[in-house]
Amino acid sequence: MTDIQVRISPDGAALIDGEPTDVPPGVDPARVVLELLALDAAGSGTPIAAAILDTRTEQRLRLQINPDGSTRPLALGEPLAPPAATPTPVDEGSPASEHGLALQAVYEAGRVHDFARAIAQADRLLANLSASQGEYHRATLTTAGVRADLAWMSGDYGYAAELWTFIARAWAQAEGPASLSARSSARQAAASWKDTPDAQALASAQPLLEMLTAIAPSPATNATVLAVRHRISLLAAA
Repeated sequence: MTDIQVRISPDGAALIDGEPTDVPPGVDPARVVLELLALDAAGSGTPIAAAILDTRTEQRLRLQINPDGSTRPLALGEPLAPPAATPTPVDEGSPASEHGLALQAVYEAGRVHDFARAIAQADRLLANLSASQGEYHRATLTTAGVRADLAWMSGDYGYAAELWTFIARAWAQAEGPASLSARSSARQAAASWKDTPDAQALASAQPLLEMLTAIAPSPATNATVLAVRHRISLLAAA
């Protein structure tokens, strides 16, 4: 199988096999790419391989994306491996196929900015996944990322920040604090919190700061951590 080629440019634009990908303002393009590739994998019921170049950091990596939204690093030339406990091919009534169809419906509603419908569908899917797979399952976290994006796009920045904070912590536990999933989720949490109104921001500030300190490289000098600390001091003094 030929790898899907992904390129993220310094200005945050994303190309998948040379085709531009719609990245909502303020949303990390790496997260958008991973969600779209996970959706493709869920729809086909088989893993896919992607070669990713993020020119913002000059990071190059090759990933296997599984139908449940989980990922694993691949070495150059390494073949895809069937994900554990994932039947191949996937029956139409299987959990992976149902997840893919449900997530597709969420995306379709979101693309036309029908946020009420998209959020209702995402909340229902997220509740089902949390009950059947657990809050920390990769499929649950991938769907939670979609729900957080919807919160941001609909102006609910406080909820987006809280959800991305939880997601970042979960990915850090599952894949390590230096993983692409953990760091991109942490950036999303900080960006959402920056837009959260002052009246809400202080309540969610400490969990956000603790997460960023655990994930950000060199937290004592990290610009995002310092910016969050500065705003916290202003909010506390108000």
